[in-house]
Amino acid sequence: MWEIANLRIRFRQDEAVRTVVDNLHFTIKPGTITALIGESGSGKTLTAYSFIQLLPRQATATGAISLHGNNPIPNLLTIGEKELQSIRGNRIAMIFQEPKTALNPLMT
Repeated sequence: MWEIANLRIRFRQDEAVRTVVDNLHFTIKPGTITALIGESGSGKTLTAYSFIQLLPRQATATGAISLHGNNPIPNLLTIGEKELQSIRGNRIAMIFQEPKTALNPLMT
């Protein structure tokens, strides 16, 4: 089970800080299909990027993104790069917005 708690994503530009995702909470249960739906610019992609720490350099994410069950991860936002590399592709993956460039019908 995935648990997202108090997710906040902020962008820093010069001295200004802008919050673009604020206090987001949700749970993804095993065996379910979950979709993030919202208007353009509502933070769907940034939320997904925060799961795999692919946010732009000027962005920071705080809160907790936890994975429960076998080999639990208390907070993906605080793990190191080496551990994150072992998780990407094995336990978590992302199909980017243009699936034709990411999906190959010849591969399972």
